[in-house]
Amino acid sequence: MSVRPSAVGDDPRVPITFVTGFLGAGKTTLVNHVLADPGSGKCLVIVNEFGEIGIDSDLIARASDDMLELTNGCICCASKDDLIETLYTAFMRRVGALEPQIEFDRVLVETTGIADPSPLAQLLYTDMQLNLSYRLDAIVTLVDLKHVDGQLAASAEARKQVAIADKLILNKRDLVGDEEFRGAVDAVNGLNPYSVKEVTTNSAIGLDKLLDLDLFEPKIRESSLGEWIGMVESAGGSDHGSGDDGCETHDHHDGHDHHHGHDHHDHGDVSAVCIEEEHPLDYHRLMELMVELTREYGDELYRVKGLCRFVGNDRPVILQGVQQVFSPPTYAETWPGGRAQTRLVLIGRGLKGDDIERRLAACRSASDTPVFERGRGSI
Repeated sequence: MSVRPSAVGDDPRVPITFVTGFLGAGKTTLVNHVLADPGSGKCLVIVNEFGEIGIDSDLIARASDDMLELTNGCICCASKDDLIETLYTAFMRRVGALEPQIEFDRVLVETTGIADPSPLAQLLYTDMQLNLSYRLDAIVTLVDLKHVDGQLAASAEARKQVAIADKLILNKRDLVGDEEFRGAVDAVNGLNPYSVKEVTTNSAIGLDKLLDLDLFEPKIRESSLGEWIGMVESAGGSDHGSGDDGCETHDHHDGHDHHHGHDHHDHGDVSAVCIEEEHPLDYHRLMELMVELTREYGDELYRVKGLCRFVGNDRPVILQGVQQVFSPPTYAETWPGGRAQTRLVLIGRGLKGDDIERRLAACRSASDTPVFERGRGSI
């Protein structure tokens, strides 16, 4: 992780949305909606096998063994269990290095056969060729409202799919009553209370709520930044707006004008911890803490995301990590809701919220010097 946060700017890389979810949640239906949408032109949709989605032949303009070009301009590729090679090849075709040349400016990957998309997210950071060509826009998880309670209770994979999501699509609303719906929302909130949520029937959702979300590494839009960190109300009955953010507040009478607290949500072995701190932090102390937590929890620390306030600088800094890989810290333009405070969300297995809160408190700065500008330290 680089030391000095970079400035906000346009990213020329192609955004990728990973769509995951447990068997029967509605992923195939969702993909078919995207493929048939007249507005999905220049979208590359990657599936495991063409036979799994049953594309209407009337939509196909041109076909080959591994690629379909649809009449609306959408491109559909079959990865045949080799997603990385498919992404490499697609980009080479995009720039004209391979034939046939294709045009696309966004990618949707339907991850059937891939229970855990987090290694794919890590590859977008660690694989140089992928990192230069693509960026992760969002991890979207479909949830079957009718069966989610049983799936979460029985499957660690299902719990992780919900826990790592940037956005949760709560599908099959028509199959559950209000009480059952509220119970399902409570179940997913126990794992990931700060994700953006959308309620659907038959996986019907607009492209604007599925693609170009800017939720994994929000850099520009204040609205997406607020959603990402859980400071904007989202659908599905989960309100973490700036007026009532859901985090417990503690008062400390130590001579500092600040508040600091954490909220711990859990579902069995997986939990989400939200910590707020109004006092400016020391950059290097926080980076050292991230290194320590990564070493202690390893791959059990699924996600870290946050907006950080560092001493001597009023600009919010975005902190983002997937398991043991962190992206370079980046400046955001504004504080969502005008609240200049550190807000960290950690999601993982076996997290000790009180211990993490105590160690974050030790990262408060006793100096007025913006230490991250000295150019030392890394993660």
